[in-house]
Amino acid sequence: MATLSLVWKDVAAAQRLLWLVIPLAAVQLAVMALVPEIYPLAAITFAALLAFGSIAIEEAQRTELLWNSLPVSRGEFVAARYLTTLLGMLAGLAFAWALAQAVTRLTSSGAEGSSSLLSLNAHAVFFGFVAFSAAVYLPLYFRYGAGRALLLFLAISVVALIVVSQLISTILAAKGYPSPISDPEVWGAAAPRLMREVVGWAEPRFGLLLGSFVGSAVSAMGVSLLISRRLYEARDL
Repeated sequence: MATLSLVWKDVAAAQRLLWLVIPLAAVQLAVMALVPEIYPLAAITFAALLAFGSIAIEEAQRTELLWNSLPVSRGEFVAARYLTTLLGMLAGLAFAWALAQAVTRLTSSGAEGSSSLLSLNAHAVFFGFVAFSAAVYLPLYFRYGAGRALLLFLAISVVALIVVSQLISTILAAKGYPSPISDPEVWGAAAPRLMREVVGWAEPRFGLLLGSFVGSAVSAMGVSLLISRRLYEARDL
């Protein structure tokens, strides 16, 4: 019950901001749904805003110590933060998906005019990305606070991007493809063929790949919760 009360506290604290943000986000999402190539950025941003907005409000109002003075354990406080984050990202993506479907049906001939980037499967992928981000950021938040955690998260993201880029380049080189950086002209001709090969390989396995990705994201959040609880219980506030 204490955990649910803390979640409701986050919702109540953000109530006024939500009345402002949701209508503005609805307009932006509706416009972006007409340009599917850039819609994912809007949907992920909105989901992240609802997921992590309570942290920003708490940081601005400096109320963390106040909540920790309540008769609740630090473990309950951590669990409530994770639950708020999970509910926020789910609510944001559900709202974005429903709005995108409504817009595409009003402006085109139903499903024929919609894009795979607006589909339910695409939003499941968006959920995975936000959940993995939460799994990395929240332990940093509970160890170092919101400000330092954000800087560390950005640094980790840049390092991860570099590592993934190098890994992809290594795989491409092993398959006989040139590096996009060292030989962009050759890559321009090879890219369409490679994309067809990737799509052809992934298409029959899409359900398994999507389920594995989302399941891994949820599992990562579970492990992250245990780590955050230990870090927060050991932290000197």
